[in-house]
Amino acid sequence: MDFARGRRPRSRKGVAGIVAAVLLFAMLFSVGTGYFLFINTMNGFFVKGFSDRASAMQAQLTEILQVSTGAASGSNHLTLTVTNNGAVDSNITAVYVTGPGSTLDKYGIGFSSNTTPALPIGVGQGGSATLDTGIVILTGVYTLKVITQRGGSFSGTYPQTAVSLASQALASGAIGDLYLQFHSLTWYKVVTCNGTQQCLQRQGIGFSIPASSTSSPIAFSIQVTNLNSLQQNITLDKYTLMTEFVPPVPGSGGGTARSYAWYIVSNSTNVLSAYSTFTLLYGRSVTLIFASSSAGSLTPYAPGISSGTITYGFIVTHGY
Repeated sequence: MDFARGRRPRSRKGVAGIVAAVLLFAMLFSVGTGYFLFINTMNGFFVKGFSDRASAMQAQLTEILQVSTGAASGSNHLTLTVTNNGAVDSNITAVYVTGPGSTLDKYGIGFSSNTTPALPIGVGQGGSATLDTGIVILTGVYTLKVITQRGGSFSGTYPQTAVSLASQALASGAIGDLYLQFHSLTWYKVVTCNGTQQCLQRQGIGFSIPASSTSSPIAFSIQVTNLNSLQQNITLDKYTLMTEFVPPVPGSGGGTARSYAWYIVSNSTNVLSAYSTFTLLYGRSVTLIFASSSAGSLTPYAPGISSGTITYGFIVTHGY
């Protein structure tokens, strides 16, 4: 019996190896790409974190807070006034008070005693905030530490020590009962706004005024703080003034000495008005405006100062 002899199909050699190689390459490519993307992402997080930390440290270094202390009238509670003399706004998040007998009081986020004063509280550039701790002052020394959101730490004592008062005077300027922040001296042009009102148009720091600008009415502002030794309030009257003395120019006959005076008109940097009585509260910073050529009125002043003239400035306070 004859059977037809069949031929077995021949398998293709090397196909399995090629498929395996392709799969292996795909696996290596996927793993390698994933690893590269992972490393690149982590490096991006690291760079961003480093940049954010550097920015935060820079911002922290620009914080300059002055801490002064006092006693609230009537309740004799320990108070502290924080004045922002820095270039950035600050946010107070915690206050620590160490009193006589090493007692410690803590106020701020996360503390059960965060009721009076309630924190956080913001203090803008050139501004100030007064906090009543609710602590009744006893005989002894209190040490206060103010912590900001950026991690800055600023200290003060009650009663204020001679060292702290001296450092405040050196950092700014303590003249009698008033603490003058010289770096805040600013000059403005006085312009008409809102129809008939007189407004300030900020120009720059008050230590450098172009001679060409003195042909129009100008004004000055400066921040002051009442640091009366008896912690009493001070009321300034209309005769408080800022004066510029222009000495004779050496050579060519010497010239003639001249002086110009600006009287106080308001404690607002927005719209000027004629003088009205206001009181400097102890430990509070306020901006004073000098713009009038006569006491008790608003007569904008345009002094004639030539280019390159060196002048001397004086502030004369008058009141009670």
